[in-house]
Amino acid sequence: MLSQPCDCISGDYILDFVRKNRKTLEHNILSGRSKKLAFPLLAVIVLITIGCQADRELTKSQREDVIAPVSLSSQKMENAKENKISASETASHLYKEQERQTELRQEKNLGADKKHTSLKATKLKYEENAQEFKKKKSPPPSDKKILKIGVLLPLSGSGSQIGRALLDSIQLAFFEVPNHDLELFIFDTKGSAEGAKEAGELAIHSNVDLILGPLFGSSTSAISPITKEAGIKVISFSNDHLVAEEGTYIFGFLPNQQIIRIVNFAIKSGYKNFAAFVPDNDYGKLAVETSRTAVDSKGTGLSRAEYYDPESENLTELVKSFADYKARKNNLKTQKERLLKQKDEIAVSLLNKMQSMDTLGDPPFDALLLPTGGPELKKIAPLLAFYDVDPSRVKLLGTTLWDETANLNFEPALIGGWYVAPAPKGVSKFIEKFKRNYGYAPPRLASLGYDAMLLGVALSESTRTNGISSFDIHNPRGFTGVDGIIRLLPDGTNERGFAVLEIGKKGPIVVEDAPTRFWQ
Repeated sequence: MLSQPCDCISGDYILDFVRKNRKTLEHNILSGRSKKLAFPLLAVIVLITIGCQADRELTKSQREDVIAPVSLSSQKMENAKENKISASETASHLYKEQERQTELRQEKNLGADKKHTSLKATKLKYEENAQEFKKKKSPPPSDKKILKIGVLLPLSGSGSQIGRALLDSIQLAFFEVPNHDLELFIFDTKGSAEGAKEAGELAIHSNVDLILGPLFGSSTSAISPITKEAGIKVISFSNDHLVAEEGTYIFGFLPNQQIIRIVNFAIKSGYKNFAAFVPDNDYGKLAVETSRTAVDSKGTGLSRAEYYDPESENLTELVKSFADYKARKNNLKTQKERLLKQKDEIAVSLLNKMQSMDTLGDPPFDALLLPTGGPELKKIAPLLAFYDVDPSRVKLLGTTLWDETANLNFEPALIGGWYVAPAPKGVSKFIEKFKRNYGYAPPRLASLGYDAMLLGVALSESTRTNGISSFDIHNPRGFTGVDGIIRLLPDGTNERGFAVLEIGKKGPIVVEDAPTRFWQ
């Protein structure tokens, strides 16, 4: 494999030498005694020139920090770095490219007959040199499969921002791993199920062996029938367990695992009465169902569950009712009136303490699940505090959606809350690397692309015997990536190891580490 530039003599120098000494060479070729040696000498010079120039271009591409692989989609990358194409490092690929260029030049200048004769001679000479090169430099032949990986992402339309970040992450992993047998084929799903199906068909026609993506559950279900028929595995970035099946793996952070993890940690920490305030959609219903099952299994209960309209601009009355604010405020008023009638020293002391209180008594729960994030979370948390759901007495519980929300510590009502997320150490290193290469901070889900690409690399590097890969995608020990440990299950879902974090005044603090291995 050619990987270093020629350091003895440059291709430009050789070409210049040939031009300046053309007449001398022609004279030597025509002279009787030199006829036998001249053509081989000229052929060797040409081959050295080709090798040095190709090798020099290859080395240049290896020095680039960010290089976009070949894209078979109609989508054009606007960024200059994304338009660069990595050269293959195998001798056969070098020959194919050189042969194509030679064909074009000779077809234009020399005519078809000369082209055929020259290519045949060059090819024979190349094959002799290539075989000799392989004997000296190449490792023993292996049973490794050359893998083509299709990438299906929304590079336009809905979700294009996260789609492009996922693509950047995939490329980051692709060019960090020294596996030169891999090829990437990129397709734009255009943010829709119809676009995903078209992209899936293009990927199948391109003979890909594995697909990374799509992003959405609807897009995943759209391509699942055709990829299943074609025998192509899919690693989707969706977290919708309903679209998971054998051969179509869901790589996103599954909500039910997150809820079970945070509820179990809260129970272990002494909390007994749980409630849930969730969006009125399938996700919210799953959150309630999962949390109810989790607390019931531990002998506690879910005291209440409230559904809200995520599109609503005003949740004031709903939060007020959920917090039992009116009843607790009336309770305070009644208690004050009773103490006023007593008129003793103890009653006066209690009344003085109650002057700063807005309600009396806690809501009927000591732990509250808020499985939402972003502006929605920052709108709900202050309302809860305003209606006297005191975060010092009621523990707020969250999911990885909290991890995707910036500056949670700027909201006082969230200080002390717990949520689950991948171990932050690996994620922070990935973010630094991403920013260094691309110049912008990645969205939180971008790490999924990096880890999925590493999994694809592992699949490509496995040896095969009788068509069976030595790498088991269902390995019960799982794999470790930026987001910690993960294992893909035969039913298409996944299992991850999450850490538990607490929102501190200066940022998140790990209160329980993520597991580093699967025990069962």
